[in-house]
Amino acid sequence: MINRVLSIMASFILALSVIGCDKISELQQPSAKDVLSSYLDASLKSRSEEAYGYVSTEDKSVKSLSEYKSETDKKDNPFAAVIVSSVSFKVQKVTESGGTAKADVEITLPDMSVMFKDLMGAAFSSAFGGKDKAEIEKSIAKKYETGEVPTTTKNEEYHLVKENEGWKVFLDWKTKKAEKENADKVAALLSDAKELRKSKKLHGAVKKYEEVLTLDSEMVEAKEGLAEANQEIESFEEKQAYIKKVILKDFKVSEGKKYGFGKAVPGVFGTIVNNGDKTLKKVEITVYFLNDKGAVIGEEDFHPVLVSEYSFGGDNKPLKPNYVKDFGYSVEDSAPSSWSKKAKVKITNIEFAK
Repeated sequence: MINRVLSIMASFILALSVIGCDKISELQQPSAKDVLSSYLDASLKSRSEEAYGYVSTEDKSVKSLSEYKSETDKKDNPFAAVIVSSVSFKVQKVTESGGTAKADVEITLPDMSVMFKDLMGAAFSSAFGGKDKAEIEKSIAKKYETGEVPTTTKNEEYHLVKENEGWKVFLDWKTKKAEKENADKVAALLSDAKELRKSKKLHGAVKKYEEVLTLDSEMVEAKEGLAEANQEIESFEEKQAYIKKVILKDFKVSEGKKYGFGKAVPGVFGTIVNNGDKTLKKVEITVYFLNDKGAVIGEEDFHPVLVSEYSFGGDNKPLKPNYVKDFGYSVEDSAPSSWSKKAKVKITNIEFAK
């Protein structure tokens, strides 16, 4: 009986000692505020490896130490010393809730917008002095090392999570990585859409803009681009339907005198007839030069009708419904040397007058 009582007492004492150790261990762990302060001090002063030690396990699974150091190390930056010397922070408030914490932090940093203006001013004044970019940056950094650094203060919110080792700073690198990948994809799609519009592949551009909007439904640039591309398609289809009513006849290759005098030179001649019901301010034709085998070896665009402030003479008049316009252009300087004096022509673009 005595042995049994002693055994129960021993178990109870052991349990109390375990609980006590846990409490002591918990009390010895740095607080959320202390961990965050240590992280900020190391991070803002470019002690990358130390800062990485305070980051959460989830974040570390997304970004390795070497990746983090490559992003944050500023060894080759002449402004690194200036930044480190003028940065400061103050943890204003920490609110804990179970295994998470939220902190409000006031951070004072060099005002890079002011420093950039100084840098650009120095670059402009040194444009003819033979100094390269690195020399200019070093001279500006030197100025701030010995003088007052312009600063700006901003408020940031940080989050922490409690792990077995204690509090860790949660930076949510997984979400930020996904956001960057999404932003890169959007930028690539917008670039593709722009190139497709330049090459008049409008339906392809529309698809690219629609892809962007599935990734970011509020992207203004994509919305505007999509509307413009659809409008261009509508305009193109309208032109293609009307262009069938613009007749090009009596086309021939012959010779004529430039400006009505001098020696005769090779030229192309023909007539444009507007058989539709709209007035045209532009008619573009493309002349294709052929070799002896009938293959196209070159081309040149001409505008029998082109109403513009930069145009002059007869070409500056619109082509009204049922109107006829004769044209003749010298090709002495535009035809390839192996041209067979044979050519074909096509109306390639029109624009309607308002």
